[in-house]
Amino acid sequence: MNTINLIQQAYKDFQNGNVAHAERSLKNILQSQPANFDALHILGVICTATGQRPQAIDLFQRALAVAPDNVSLHYKLARAQFESGQFEAALGAYERILSLGYVKPEILLAKTAALVNLLRYQEALDCLDQALAQWPDYAEGWAHKGAVWYQLQHYEDALVCCSRALALQPSMADGWYKKSLALDKLERYPDALVCADRAITLAPDNAAYRLDRAVILHKLGRYAEALSDHEIGLSQAPDNAEAWGDHGLTLSRMKRHEQALVSYSRALSIQSGYADVLSNQSLSQLVLGQFEAGWLSYEYRWKKGNADHPRHTQIPLWLGQLAISGKRILLWSEQGLGDTIQFCRYASLVAALGAKVILEVDPALKNIAQTMGNFQVIAIGEHVPEVDYQTPLMSLPLVFKTDLATIPAKPAYLSADSRKKENWKSRQDFTNGKLKVGLVCSGNPGNTNDQRRSMPLQDFAPILQSGIADFFLIQKEVRESDLAFLQQTPSLRLPATDIDGFDDTAAIVANLDLVISVDTSIAHLSGALGVPVWILLPWAPDWRWLLDREDSPWYPSARLFRQDEVGNWEGVITRVTEALDGFLDSLPGINPR
Repeated sequence: MNTINLIQQAYKDFQNGNVAHAERSLKNILQSQPANFDALHILGVICTATGQRPQAIDLFQRALAVAPDNVSLHYKLARAQFESGQFEAALGAYERILSLGYVKPEILLAKTAALVNLLRYQEALDCLDQALAQWPDYAEGWAHKGAVWYQLQHYEDALVCCSRALALQPSMADGWYKKSLALDKLERYPDALVCADRAITLAPDNAAYRLDRAVILHKLGRYAEALSDHEIGLSQAPDNAEAWGDHGLTLSRMKRHEQALVSYSRALSIQSGYADVLSNQSLSQLVLGQFEAGWLSYEYRWKKGNADHPRHTQIPLWLGQLAISGKRILLWSEQGLGDTIQFCRYASLVAALGAKVILEVDPALKNIAQTMGNFQVIAIGEHVPEVDYQTPLMSLPLVFKTDLATIPAKPAYLSADSRKKENWKSRQDFTNGKLKVGLVCSGNPGNTNDQRRSMPLQDFAPILQSGIADFFLIQKEVRESDLAFLQQTPSLRLPATDIDGFDDTAAIVANLDLVISVDTSIAHLSGALGVPVWILLPWAPDWRWLLDREDSPWYPSARLFRQDEVGNWEGVITRVTEALDGFLDSLPGINPR
């Protein structure tokens, strides 16, 4: 059998699944004819098909030495290089194809992919523009341009390009998927869901489509549906660590924290040290009261994808490993105002170790924080004195090995300024003998959990209609959506719009018999002042309120009222209204009318 027939037979053997025999035949030919183009070419194809990419690249390059203008071979070489992560080499191969006059949209698209992987985004866009100028109805080109804009975080531009692609080719599943991703980033979740649905209808077995639809459903609060998509997607892609982390997060929103921890463990078995998962794991551990493990995992909050930027990193970090008697230490606030109020209590414990404490807080908290102890308080942005160490406030429970039995929970550790308290008393009728109740329906709208924790002001209507107290809206900011109800409800009084810092708010709270608040900084402030505070919690609460209890080990004066189902504030308000009668009876000398 001559050489041509041997090569043809080898290729037939490969097609019939007899790969080993085909390889042996071709290698035998190359031993005697090392520059045989057909043998090099076919053996390179076989190596590509069997995942032997380095060998395939070598064979294609040797074949191209024989036939340097073979476009098909340059393309096969480029694909092998691209799939091997040799993006610069692949880019060169695609450019060689174009220089040979083979200017086709699919080659320009492949060149774009190489440029994107080299992070040369502007060149990728230029390449796509070149393709679309010649082939304006090239749907794949528009979809890929949308993907490049997406990576550049130009989500509106990405949306325009994906929409153009789908107008040209409505059956393009990946176009619908890419459009859903852009809409998701634009927080247009219902529209994103519609597009994800279309993608899955067209490609039901694509795990990525299913898993990303689960994320959209999660953001819409449709947790049971999200969980179903997670589980279908994970059955198709069981080694996806990110998906197991998302699965755990959805379980946590369903208050299934023990199961969430199993999912987080699965994610970490695939990708150890996964900061986002470890951070979310800590929240489930803490809400379950597993403080020892939870505080350790909580340190990963600085490494997760959307982490706050830590301050003062040039100063050595202290986490309790060294004695600090006689040392100067900066304790600095992080996250929200409520977090600072809750954890600033630890400053006294650090001072008790003999350290000179400098406490750095938000400017709005500076005055009220100064009432806590005999240490220096500075506002963020002010000059930081020279210190030996620094610790973020929310790492201090780890330092002190805090568990449920050792939470430092004084009845009150902040106090209102007596002059301000009297000033606010004179501005409001706080002395008429009636029960005085402060209300808070919403907090910072920028909080990631705001949609779950805040409520419309009008949901307080049953309490206001009881007439058993004077009610005061004590939050500084009133949302536009609540203004109409406030203006139409004379029984709800607004103390003032000129509240300055939290020392003013503390003075108002100190004049009240009770504060009823959703989970906001004012709820924390009331607890820190020792004023009775009823905290209204969503069905899946923040970790610090634990589960299935009406008290808080952090604030002795707090009573917790929890939703009995997702989003149901009506049941909470009914229980609060009923509890007010009992609270009134417990206060001698209060006139109910």
